[in-house]
Amino acid sequence: MNYNEKYQELMALSHSENIEIKRLADNWLISIGLQEANGFKVSPFLLDLAIKNIKGELTHNEVNLLIDKRYADSKERNFGSGDGYEIVPADSPKIKEIEEFNRKLRPELYAQLDKK
Repeated sequence: MNYNEKYQELMALSHSENIEIKRLADNWLISIGLQEANGFKVSPFLLDLAIKNIKGELTHNEVNLLIDKRYADSKERNFGSGDGYEIVPADSPKIKEIEEFNRKLRPELYAQLDKK
């Protein structure tokens, strides 16, 4: 099944009379829509996992494990736009560099956060 067929199947699930299936499909479609709003196109692999999750063939945890397994050897995850994202571990010194950069970029936001 290609991307369009998988997407159509996901859309059909969002019109299910089963409330739980409809809820799960709507949640997945919202997530996919947020990616598309940022200019990304999700992979057929993710659509397939979403459909299996909605149908009860995979739990949410199993979906997460399969995604992690697929990208385990990659420091970057490509979401279809050609742009990758580096996965920065929480204990990396890069976190401090990123925060310092963001503080310079958005001083008002960080001033508000520091008050809290």
